[in-house]
Amino acid sequence: MNPRPDPFAPAAPHPPRPGLVWALVLVYLLVGLVGHDPWRGDDARHFGPVLAILNDQQWLIPHIAGEPFLDYPPLYYWVGALTATLSGWLLPLHDAARLASAVLLGLSLALTAGAAQRVHGAHAGAAAILLVLGTLGLVVHAHETQPLLALMAAQAVVLWGASVTLTRPLGGAAAAGFGVGLAFLANGVSGALSTAPILLFLPGIAPSLLAAMVAGATASAWLIPTWQAEPALLAQWWQGNLANAALHAEKLRDAEALLGLLGWFTWPLWPIAGWALWRERRQLAQARWRILCAAAALALAVTLLTGPLRPANALPVLIPLALIAAAGVTTLRRGAANAFDWFAGMSFAAFALLVWLAWTSMTLAWPPGLTRHLDKIAPNFLLGDPLMPSLIGLALTAAWIARLATAKRSPYRGAISWATGMTMLWCLAVILLEPWFDHGKRYRPAVASLAAALAGETPTCLARINISRSLRVNLDYFAQLRTHPFAGPDGRCDWVLVYGEQRPTALDSRWRERWHYQRGGGDKREDLRLYARAFTLD
Repeated sequence: MNPRPDPFAPAAPHPPRPGLVWALVLVYLLVGLVGHDPWRGDDARHFGPVLAILNDQQWLIPHIAGEPFLDYPPLYYWVGALTATLSGWLLPLHDAARLASAVLLGLSLALTAGAAQRVHGAHAGAAAILLVLGTLGLVVHAHETQPLLALMAAQAVVLWGASVTLTRPLGGAAAAGFGVGLAFLANGVSGALSTAPILLFLPGIAPSLLAAMVAGATASAWLIPTWQAEPALLAQWWQGNLANAALHAEKLRDAEALLGLLGWFTWPLWPIAGWALWRERRQLAQARWRILCAAAALALAVTLLTGPLRPANALPVLIPLALIAAAGVTTLRRGAANAFDWFAGMSFAAFALLVWLAWTSMTLAWPPGLTRHLDKIAPNFLLGDPLMPSLIGLALTAAWIARLATAKRSPYRGAISWATGMTMLWCLAVILLEPWFDHGKRYRPAVASLAAALAGETPTCLARINISRSLRVNLDYFAQLRTHPFAGPDGRCDWVLVYGEQRPTALDSRWRERWHYQRGGGDKREDLRLYARAFTLD
């Protein structure tokens, strides 16, 4: 369906060439995805269940280092295990598992483009892809081991299937129902809440019933065997999942932080989506708009009202907003389109300048204040030969500036500027700054030092105090060390690994420090200490 004529909007030319769009997608997805250790936080934490699948055959209930990990269902981890199996011969296991993020986001983009073309016309597919790539909040999570990317892919399946129902009700309904089942397998009850009500907007009772049956069958393919094999763990998972999906009223008390997060995370989708809704306000009763508005409202409601306040939880908002915004790209007023393009150029020029300042502070010790700050939070960082990264970074920056200077006027110009600007900025950060980030975010040196400290010992049990899940995964992955919850100073474990600057009050005088490792500095400082009960020293 072509957009209605608008005398104030520029003529809509053919959309960008699909080959160029998908080449940009490949660069965006693959640069920075591999080539570094599992980083602290989500990247290492969600690599743990993939490792448990491959090493311990824990396919049904996700595990981390031998203990259940009930935050998410297993869909992302299944995909990670598949990519690790298929590409493990070529890449380190953690890099091969992280390819799941590229696979799932690539699938999301393809299905989102297909849905946009079905509901808005052929011109909207490229616009939807470009808008997603240009979103500020996606780029970091797209390059880490992130299970919510599986939910984004499931949303894209649902909305693509819903768009198909406009011409083929039953076939599209089956696809939409399959997507709802995948959403449950990706994020449990919250995933179902953000997708299942869309089935009520399908055209007719029969398609809605068919979709509900397919969704139930898809979810049951995991629930039934898990209930048979691990009923207690499934009950525990279900209880925690329902609690996480319940209304979190405390989030509303911090409305300013919540709205601020959504504002920058979904930029520039929300202003373009707002324009599209205003322009099409008289068409919102149509089935296609009811579906898109319902999807966006559900994603926003689940994000606003459930779960903790963290950036990754806003990822499910992006696909529905992008589908709405895709209708507005080619209909922006000329002044608004020029401002959209200009703001992209100025924003990414400023961000790129900051990256270059960080680089000069590491290579030329200028500006000195920034150099001291970087040295403080990442002491002992040694930079390799800076010549090649500098040349590649200069070439990349020059190519982006040339594209800005030579870009032809087009309704797609702003969307292209946001997508290419974000891709340029991410690639520049990877080329220049990834070694510095890897130095501060990896645990391999700490794990190697701990393994060396234990080389002459034979600890049968290693307890933990304040050890994060991401560190536990690194211990398991790099040193095959698994910790147990600390059960008190008289527990069965004679060794205990502690995270923190101070000696825990739970350890009495019998416990002696055997090893200490400090990484980072300033507010990024981390201390690890190993204690042993005195009689193990004799």
